[in-house]
Amino acid sequence: MQPLKCPSASGLCFDLRFCLGISSGEKYLHLWDLSSCISDPSLTYNTHKPRRDGTREIVPVGKSPRYAVCLSVRPGTVFVWNLARRRFLHRPVRVEHGLYSSTDVALAHGFKLYILTDRSNNSGTVGYRFQTLLVYDLIKRSYVGRRTGIAVVPCLQHEYRLLEDGRTLLGLSEDRDGLILWNLDSGSIRHEIKPPPRERRRSRRRSRRRSRRRSRSPVQDLTTCDGLFFTLLFLNMFPWRLLDRYETQEDEEEKEEEEASVAREEFNSIDQYLLSGDHQVVVCSYFAHHLHVFSLASREHVHVLEDGTSLLDLRPAALTHSGGHLVLSSYDQDQRTSWVTLWDLRGGTVVRRLRDEAGLCCVDVTEDADRVVFGVVGGNSLKLWEPFNTTCICIVGYGTLSLDVSSQVHVTEGGARAFLLSGCSNGRGQISLWDLDACSVLSVVSLDAHVRCSELLGGREGPVLLGLSHGPALITVGSTTSGTDNVSEDLFGESSSSEDEDGDAQV
Repeated sequence: MQPLKCPSASGLCFDLRFCLGISSGEKYLHLWDLSSCISDPSLTYNTHKPRRDGTREIVPVGKSPRYAVCLSVRPGTVFVWNLARRRFLHRPVRVEHGLYSSTDVALAHGFKLYILTDRSNNSGTVGYRFQTLLVYDLIKRSYVGRRTGIAVVPCLQHEYRLLEDGRTLLGLSEDRDGLILWNLDSGSIRHEIKPPPRERRRSRRRSRRRSRRRSRSPVQDLTTCDGLFFTLLFLNMFPWRLLDRYETQEDEEEKEEEEASVAREEFNSIDQYLLSGDHQVVVCSYFAHHLHVFSLASREHVHVLEDGTSLLDLRPAALTHSGGHLVLSSYDQDQRTSWVTLWDLRGGTVVRRLRDEAGLCCVDVTEDADRVVFGVVGGNSLKLWEPFNTTCICIVGYGTLSLDVSSQVHVTEGGARAFLLSGCSNGRGQISLWDLDACSVLSVVSLDAHVRCSELLGGREGPVLLGLSHGPALITVGSTTSGTDNVSEDLFGESSSSEDEDGDAQV
């Protein structure tokens, strides 16, 4: 065994792989993964284990998930975990290798894997297309579907989403200016949703510019009246600060150049998009001064969210489950200040704004948008903002907490508590549980492994699943131990008559 620096005052080691310890002067536990420090292979839990695979994506199965499907960073490898039986706490119930290659796209929905493959440009269209869809059943361990002749536009892996129980695929158009919905039963395009024509948006912007000019017309009309008396009389009746509304020719030209620059942003492609939890609303960012809101229910463009003095980006941002509200951070170039803004996506308007909040790195919002929780880069605290009460509270964290751009926050239990994942960039992740009502930190779990991805289990009421970058282990962190979901039988043959440990596996 290689020496391991451990500042713990006392601890407990499990099967020579994990060590749980506590240090003097600290109120939380440390968990170390000793697998990488074992020099004798015979001491490991599996002598002939394959090379280690990190987790790229976690897909819980069902509304009250009993299982989770994990896609590995190694192409073609998939793990299935039973989250309800303690006997399978350290090993998956199903492992599959070689299902797809690095050039394919694999998406999990339920216990089925949808694989887009055969990427070529022989379909007669411009550019490459995925021409074959394979469906693999993880329970039957066989391919149950194959469809050829499709033409799916290649996108980044995370830009594809499966909708409607795996029957519809959401992706971006070839020029990335809109959304495409493919029917996976037929392989054809079901709908294409794009912003309104650019000519209509430019006409709307010109009309706004003309309205601003008309707002200055009373003074201009008086200065052109016959007789100087009426002009002097008007200027004497009103304060001289009205003259600030006059704009020089240079100011007008500069504003027109800025508006032309904003108009050119309409040709930008989609940089990132957010999909609501109910798969009904999509918000698209174009790295511009506007965002587009689309409705997947009505298959149409809904709103344009505009801010002429701020670039509207979705890094970071939070969307409610129903897609009714959006929270994001922006920087106003004119006022030179940062804002946290709550948008109403149904009306396309700003609800509330919080001033002078720079460096936002993680954010989440409750379903009714009455609470917004966010963290700032370099800080050791969380901020609780209640937009409708116009209050913002700073909740001080613990001593080793340091937030960065890799930090994530998940609001749970109706906004009463929050999970904060931090420290992932320096290789030592920490996940902490916060009581938002009492404005305090409840507990901290410290890991010596890098957390690559996380998923809130069971909507906003369950624990958090953590996927590691160096191995396939799946960690479940929750505030309380909940009961099982009363499933009559296990689906992968892991049932045992002697087993009576159907509690949730919590670490």
